[in-house]
Amino acid sequence: MVVRTAGALGLTALAGCGGPGEETENGDDPENGNDDENGADNGDWEDVEEFYFEGRVEAWTGVEPDIIDGEDNPTITLIEDNEYDFTWINEDGVTHNLEIRDENDDIVEDYQSDDGEEEGEETTLEGVVASEEMAVYICTYHESTQVGDIEIESD
Repeated sequence: MVVRTAGALGLTALAGCGGPGEETENGDDPENGNDDENGADNGDWEDVEEFYFEGRVEAWTGVEPDIIDGEDNPTITLIEDNEYDFTWINEDGVTHNLEIRDENDDIVEDYQSDDGEEEGEETTLEGVVASEEMAVYICTYHESTQVGDIEIESD
């Protein structure tokens, strides 16, 4: 119970004390849904065609685009019907793969990369077409630590 309270207090402190209509540094109103949890305006995702991650047992760490750089398991936004590549590099020499799954934990359209087993090995899942059923990108070997949410926006 103490841990939950401390976590809630920490989130309250991070969220700020402002009321409805408070603007962020970039002028967007988070109450209107203009920002995602990475602080990016939804328009920032429109030109993205590739995601690049470092894969470790602890997390997928974003490298590109810049809006996810350095973030562990960042929530990413895909534009429905746009095509994307997901590239990742094995940073710890442990076996990883990347899958796109729906809310029922099923792989969407067979979108799963080959396994990468060696440190420094780079793997790309190409031609992923964004669709409403996509919910997460995940490593089948480390499902509790290497998982990030996918949000789908209509064009």
